[in-house]
Amino acid sequence: IFERILFIWAIRHPASGYVQGINDLVTPFFVVYVFEYIEEEVENFNVSSLQEEVLRNIEADSFWCMSKLLDGIQDNYTFAQPGIQRKVKALEELVSRIDETVHRHMQHYEVEYLQFAFRWMNNLLMRELPLRCTIRLWDTYQAEPEGFSHFHLYVCAAFLVRWRKEILEEKDFQ
Repeated sequence: IFERILFIWAIRHPASGYVQGINDLVTPFFVVYVFEYIEEEVENFNVSSLQEEVLRNIEADSFWCMSKLLDGIQDNYTFAQPGIQRKVKALEELVSRIDETVHRHMQHYEVEYLQFAFRWMNNLLMRELPLRCTIRLWDTYQAEPEGFSHFHLYVCAAFLVRWRKEILEEKDFQ
């Protein structure tokens, strides 16, 4: 199902094609739609036991939701990923304004925001949070105007502020 979703999306968006990380953007939608048809936890459920028609509907809904999400952030997934580059730079500027100490600490230890924030922007925190938290967070993104393109930046900055103490104690960022 994921392979078809990603293949069709890449065909429909030749400027992007498939870029690593887009597969992560299907998962929350897929899980939400599968959950409509099951009683147990998704992690323990064999999706292939669902009827073919149900699977097709889940696939279609997941595709269109992912497509809608990507409509607002497609430049994250074109050559050189300029959208991500801009967002990482904007995160750096935001952190420098809201917590200059953390920002200076990162500069002092030569930590480039791109080193950690690229994945945050590319996968929209899908790999940093438990799936149930990602689904809840994305629900909020969808409720906000430009949630995936702008509000996400503030969530990432909030993470840095939240773990400020741990960041400031760190001297080896490997």
